[in-house]
Amino acid sequence: MNRLILALALTPALFVTGANAQTVSDDVSKQLWCGTAMTVAFSSPPPDVTSEQMAEAQVYIDGGNTLIEVATKAHLDAGFTQEAIDKLKADLVTEVTAAISGDGANAKYTFEDCAALLPGASSAPADASSSSAQ
Repeated sequence: MNRLILALALTPALFVTGANAQTVSDDVSKQLWCGTAMTVAFSSPPPDVTSEQMAEAQVYIDGGNTLIEVATKAHLDAGFTQEAIDKLKADLVTEVTAAISGDGANAKYTFEDCAALLPGASSAPADASSSSAQ
């Protein structure tokens, strides 16, 4: 009888723990969004891109992939399943592609917000078009 009472008393705690286990901070959500945005934006260069511009784009692609890896690990650590993360990533690609393809008004974060998150952000180019202006 005591075991049943103990089990019933602990049941609500299990539900609360499960709900809290699948949340991540706003910073982690931003990392995943920005990483996705960087990889989507720079992975399909126009046909007339120079090798210098492609090298610059690769910095953003690599940085975006790093942000995605860090955010994915944080989601796993928070209790998300790989399947849930994969769905979240697929949904983000759709959302980010629409934001990039349009005027950017629906983007959650600016390019500058995202560039600041990149590893070695102080050494990353400030603008994707900066090398073409020189």
